[in-house]
Amino acid sequence: MSDEAFRSRFHPNDADNKCAGRERRMKIKSEINEKWAEIGVQFEPDLWRRKYREDHVEKFNDSVEFLQNVTGISQEDAEEKILNDLIRITFVEKNLIVNGQQHAEQLFANLLLAINEEQEIPFKSAQELADFCDSMPLNFRKDAKLYRNTGVQGRRLIQELKRKLTRGDVIDCDSLDQIFENFRKTIHVDEELKNFTEQEAQLDYSSLFYISKTIPGFVYDKASGRLGLSPDADKSLLLNAPIFTDTINSSHPLKLDLSRTVDACAINACTTYPDRQQFYFADEHLRGVRSAMFWKKPPNRTSVMESNFTSIHGCISPNNPRLQVETFRIEPTKLCLVDADFERAKENIDKQKSQSFEKFFAVYGNLNKEEAGEDQKETEAADDV
Repeated sequence: MSDEAFRSRFHPNDADNKCAGRERRMKIKSEINEKWAEIGVQFEPDLWRRKYREDHVEKFNDSVEFLQNVTGISQEDAEEKILNDLIRITFVEKNLIVNGQQHAEQLFANLLLAINEEQEIPFKSAQELADFCDSMPLNFRKDAKLYRNTGVQGRRLIQELKRKLTRGDVIDCDSLDQIFENFRKTIHVDEELKNFTEQEAQLDYSSLFYISKTIPGFVYDKASGRLGLSPDADKSLLLNAPIFTDTINSSHPLKLDLSRTVDACAINACTTYPDRQQFYFADEHLRGVRSAMFWKKPPNRTSVMESNFTSIHGCISPNNPRLQVETFRIEPTKLCLVDADFERAKENIDKQKSQSFEKFFAVYGNLNKEEAGEDQKETEAADDV
């Protein structure tokens, strides 16, 4: 680095530039707060009704029209039916966002705390709540008796698969990669969110067989490996009403969904001031997605910072342009020889290479060479015998 370039790093104007940057970020955050209210657990049915009618006009009207055509009921009754479902979905969804995964009894107790004395909870019991959540697998998933929210792109994918099968398209293991590729082209988000958003659906649906077991209306033929539709699929609200893919907080830029957790392997990319460690996922479903964690106790971080490969536990913040996963716990791993796509992860962090990252690939490559040498020695020894 030249003397001039070195001195430019400490120019007196740097402090002004940093202050200006902070002011811009505060302004952007203020604008977001004006447009997007903080996500809370309060029961606000009148507000939600108005938002669905005014802010989700096209999808809401399309959903009402579908229900009318299927059932023959009036527009007013169709609107009321869909709004009642949406209000209950929103009430549960917001509580899961704030309080994380919960079993039915715990969730019901938290919903009771979220209403005031003049309001009536839309669920009469924990069992009624559980039955409702189970009837809405597009929006909620139950893992080990704990309910959580699903992702927007997973919901969109399900309805897209339904449309393709209705048209007569073949969906099997051979065509799935192309279907995913075509689906990604329908996702329109900012560039910072693109990498995560294009992979989000795979966090909820790992296979065609799993889709058939999770979402009513789909059937899977093991012999041919093909996904199909059941006779009642064309009448399913979940498979045909687009409003259920786009709830009130689907696009909230500050949403941190504590119910949607991630456990995956990541590469330690760099550490920035003040004590902020940054990672890039090497997991097959989150390749290149960024995450970070601030250290509160610097003396305890040494082993993790020296580790190149890390197990990350975090929560999803799907609309955060900087980090789509907020890490709350990490476990250093000295080495992992799993079949991971390290080259893809490497491409995603070329601009922020760190010594530890370069060292990891060097160590990984050397170990492969050493293993190959040991295998060769064993083969030669066997031949001598």
